[in-house]
Order: sequence, then structure tokens, then C-alpha cells
Amino acid sequence: MFPIAIVAAVEPGINPLGLSGEPELVFREASRMGYDGVELVIKDPSSFDVNKVERLSEEFGLSVAAVGTVPTYMIYGLSLSSPEKRIREKAIERIKEYLEIGHRLNSPIIIGSVKGKPEDRRRGMENLKSSLRVCAEYAEKIEARILIEPLNRYESTIVNTLREAVNLRNELGSESIGVMADTFHMNIEERSLYDSIVEADGYLGHVHIADSNRLAPGEGHLDFNQVMAALDKIGYRSFLSAEILPLPNPREAAEKTIRYIKMILS
Repeated sequence: MFPIAIVAAVEPGINPLGLSGEPELVFREASRMGYDGVELVIKDPSSFDVNKVERLSEEFGLSVAAVGTVPTYMIYGLSLSSPEKRIREKAIERIKEYLEIGHRLNSPIIIGSVKGKPEDRRRGMENLKSSLRVCAEYAEKIEARILIEPLNRYESTIVNTLREAVNLRNELGSESIGVMADTFHMNIEERSLYDSIVEADGYLGHVHIADSNRLAPGEGHLDFNQVMAALDKIGYRSFLSAEILPLPNPREAAEKTIRYIKMILS
């Protein structure tokens, strides 16, 4: 049985693909539904109340499955591949703050949209590699972890498949870096969800689950039996984390997800 988490935000001004609201309410709801953890999307790592999260994590018996960095790009416009050195440097400093939170919570941080969407792919990749080397060095220093998330071609022009993420990780050569999968993006970019997961054996540290339409699993056409079979084949035992559109509302979407995934796993 894989532990199951749900994406959540506990700061004002963020509406993630999952739950959001006051910290205690989010943790209580996730625990009541039967989740094993929450994946926190953090807007401002410099002012984030890690102490409160540690207390709530212990109180409700929930792990922090991962730390999401989406607002760095989506709200603040910072990316690790920007052609502007000043922007890359700001993004790196922000990632270091996320890494410190990840270290405190024993949670990997996710490098997804913060990779950026460069028009010049070759130059963008070189900038991304240079930025990630600095981030990886800091992660190694404080014993934190980074996971590279491939996004579909409409959301990013670089690192769209698991194979590309694995190749990037190997080129960087840092033990602090792993990769993660997202079934929504994989449905667009991968020839086979099963094969791409199996080929990522040894690198996969986290999995986002959502159906083909980004709704709760079971609301689209993805074959989650195949996904679970592939994860089982490679001995994956980390989190399945629901990153889903909060439709028809966040609570109902979250409850549909946990019911469906537990049914598949059983």
C-alpha cells in the first residue's frame, strides 16, 4: 500500500489543485478523509510558519509529503531558466529557502513550473542546469532533497518527459536530486505511462495523481491499475499525492480521490 497525500495550501491568496484554508482546518480535513500526508504549496518561504506545520503534522499524524514551489513562477515570475541573470539569482535564493523548509520537515521540494518556459530551449536548458547545480550544492550541504517534475509542452518548453528528467539528473550528477511523475502531464507526453515509470526505476521519489482531465482519479480515462502495477514493479513506496482540480468543490474532489485510489490499491 502506498501512502496517499493531497496537495494543500495553508497561506492566504493561494488556491492550489487540492485543499486550501486555515492550517488546522486543512490538516483536520485531510486526516478525517484518511490521507496519510499533505503536500504543501508554499507562497512565501521566508515567512512560512514551519513550527505550526510541525505541530499540526504531529497532532494529526500526517506527514508533509513534499513542498511545492509553484508560486515562485506563477505569482512572482521567477524561474531557474530565465535569460536574465538577476531573475535566475532571485529564483535560486528562493529555492534555497524552500530547501531549508524541506530539511526541517524531512520533505523533498518540487522543481516544476519554476523551471520556466524559455523561448530559446537550448539556452534555457543551459541556464536551468547552471541554476540547479547551485541549488543541488546547497541541498547537499543542508541534507535536503530536490525532485524534478516534467511538465507537459503547453506549460513548459523544457523537461517534458520522465526520461528527460532522468537524463538531466544524471548530467547534474547530484545525489540530492531525484525525479517525480505526474499522471496528468504523462498522459500528454509519454507514449506509455507504464513503461515510462518502469524506466525511471531508481530515480522516482514522488508521484502526482490526477486523471486525464486533471479531475479526481476515476473521472477521466487513465488506467490507474497500470500506473499502480508499474509502481509496484519498481518497488516504489513513496507518496501518491493528489493534485486535482477542486471540482465540484475541494472536499468532494478530495474524498472522491481517496476512495478511488484505495479501491484500486485494494
